[in-house]
Amino acid sequence: MRQNLNSKRWCSNKSFGYLMAIFGVLIAFSLRYVLHPFLGGSLPLFFFQINTILIAYFFGIVPAFLTLALSAPLLIFFFMEPFGALSVVDQRDITTIFVYLSYTLLSGILVELLRREQYNAKMAYLVSETRLKLMVEGDQKMRNIMRKTLTKTTAE
Repeated sequence: MRQNLNSKRWCSNKSFGYLMAIFGVLIAFSLRYVLHPFLGGSLPLFFFQINTILIAYFFGIVPAFLTLALSAPLLIFFFMEPFGALSVVDQRDITTIFVYLSYTLLSGILVELLRREQYNAKMAYLVSETRLKLMVEGDQKMRNIMRKTLTKTTAE
């Protein structure tokens, strides 16, 4: 099947997606911040990854990129040791950030491709339904024309 050029349009409200991306980062940050006394330095990425994947699923990859750009500095400053301070980033911090960015980007891209294929399938279904209706209507018109010609020839 050839590629649908409109498959990028599966999300009809991208501007709302940007707003929800910012709101989602705030929610993820708030949850992680509230749980910070219990979690400490473990699971610094968890809520941010879930947020980014959900934003990618509902609004596309570009708003998901916005969540990455907003959450990475928050992650570094608040949830990586030393907490609440910008310090020299060591190899462990670089690895954590790389894992966060790579896994989340990969998940977001896969979700985007999934949503595009869902949109393509939906469009193909709608096109086939329309073609079927047109074929049925055309068939009915042809039958009516044939009946009229048959009745005219039998009447003569």
